[in-house]
Amino acid sequence: MIEIKPLHYFIAAYEEGSITAAALRCFISQPSITHAIKSLESSLGVILFERNKQGIRPTVEGQKLYKLATDLLLQNQQLEAAFMPNNKIELHLYIQPDINIEQYCDIIETIKHSSSSINLSIVDSVEQAQLAIIDEQRLSSQFQFKRLNRESYKLVVRQDHALANNNRVRLESFKDLTFIERPYCTNRKAFERLTNEKNISVTYKGKAIHDLQIQGLVKLGLGVAVIPESYIQQDHDLKYISIVLDTPITRSIVLAYRKLPSVLIKAIEEIQHTPLLQEESET
Repeated sequence: MIEIKPLHYFIAAYEEGSITAAALRCFISQPSITHAIKSLESSLGVILFERNKQGIRPTVEGQKLYKLATDLLLQNQQLEAAFMPNNKIELHLYIQPDINIEQYCDIIETIKHSSSSINLSIVDSVEQAQLAIIDEQRLSSQFQFKRLNRESYKLVVRQDHALANNNRVRLESFKDLTFIERPYCTNRKAFERLTNEKNISVTYKGKAIHDLQIQGLVKLGLGVAVIPESYIQQDHDLKYISIVLDTPITRSIVLAYRKLPSVLIKAIEEIQHTPLLQEESET
């Protein structure tokens, strides 16, 4: 009998194309992802992924299981909802951990009040969700979506840092800096590609687990960091500096949804979200 949890881990590995990325996404260790996949392969008698230095690539059997697994997990949610008392509609919401949810309070309120029969709960992974506030790059084809915001990234330094008098910096300035790493960043590889193209070796002092912690570590003088502009806060000890790039790096935040009651689909279609922070105009 196939258990549900390994299917969640399999789907994460399938969508991320990497055991490491899947582990970060699911907040578990890499061996746990590997064990879940091997367990599924043993139970089904197939190979689900081809493994190479670049990561993992699904086999034909892996592609087949992905479609069946996503359908199964959604049906499992619907089965539970069908037998809930008081005819409540259980909706599962996933919020990407590095998204500043305070910017989207109006979205959550709209969803909560679209119908008195809706019971909204938070889940740990997008595979469990019918609704998600998420980076578009992390979204599977199972979802429809409505774009909410597009944001760029800023370099955050202490006010007494040598770069604090600048309003803009180029990647070349990164050479002599010590960074706090943001390992969960969707655009991490894009930044790495640009720094590699310019032969810039980035030095990391340590890793953070969320963006508020990053800013605290910067404030302590342990390094600088690159963060999404939605995490800019009023803080006299920090300076946020625009990064000048030949090819701008941004992320698109979306409200994703699938197989929802018609009343909620209508509410989503009517959402007109205004971001609290607007992207700075180029001068």
